[in-house]
Amino acid sequence: MKEKPSKSKKQGNIYDRIFKENARELFLPLVEKRLGIKIIAYEALPEKLQKTTEREADFLYRVKTNEKETFLLHIEFQNKNDPNMLSRMAEYHGLFYRKYNLPIRHVVIYLGKRKATMKNTLVEAEIFRGFETINIYDFDTSEFLSSQIPSVIMLALLTNFEEERKEAILRLILKNIKQHVTHERDIKKYIEQLLILARIRNLEKITGKIINDMPITYDIEKDGFYIEGVQKGREEGREEGREEGREEGREEGVEQTLLVIRCLQEGKTLAETAKIAECTLAEVKKIKRQIS
Repeated sequence: MKEKPSKSKKQGNIYDRIFKENARELFLPLVEKRLGIKIIAYEALPEKLQKTTEREADFLYRVKTNEKETFLLHIEFQNKNDPNMLSRMAEYHGLFYRKYNLPIRHVVIYLGKRKATMKNTLVEAEIFRGFETINIYDFDTSEFLSSQIPSVIMLALLTNFEEERKEAILRLILKNIKQHVTHERDIKKYIEQLLILARIRNLEKITGKIINDMPITYDIEKDGFYIEGVQKGREEGREEGREEGREEGREEGVEQTLLVIRCLQEGKTLAETAKIAECTLAEVKKIKRQIS
């Protein structure tokens, strides 16, 4: 039986999808600013990495020295020059560090007849020394609100603003998005994304209320897909017999329905949509009929 994806995994997939859709116009400029660089060309590469085969080290020890230093000692035996040895050891390093969270020293004992010619040292640019952090919460709210790009404007929702200003900020976000979007289809897309992002800050209820209050041609309470998601959640909640089940069911139903709509609008096949939204083919067909 296929394991049912957890709620946190589903939420992560939905958030990732929103950010990936807007990555080019949104996050590349932020990265340029943070790293102090100017990107003149880029190429999107496949995001999914092929799973590596199971690795088994020749020897792996946790050692302590007389200077009270503790680390992992990894030893590999090699009888020929392997041009990929350095990348293999780097792969071991990532796997071991993730599991044990200790410093690691690697040693390759070469047993071949010829001189060892394997590259054994990374150049400075190849060494992993950590990562840069861009904390959206630390940005000035007005920096995003003043943008002319809707996906950038939405990030104002994730910045640090006073609790009493949340309604005013949300109204400004919606107002500014509408000013810079000409097609109703795009307005609906950004509102769908905003509703999902609002959950990160527990603002989905007030966001839905403001959407209904403002004349932006999108009434969430009358949206058939929203209603279907709510009804689906209630049914799941009744089956479980717990209030928690009802609440989670409503949230997942709405999110899943919105995700199916987005996939279909982008021209994805029914099978692709079902896989992305993690639902059945019958559910996708039902939503497609309602769209038609």
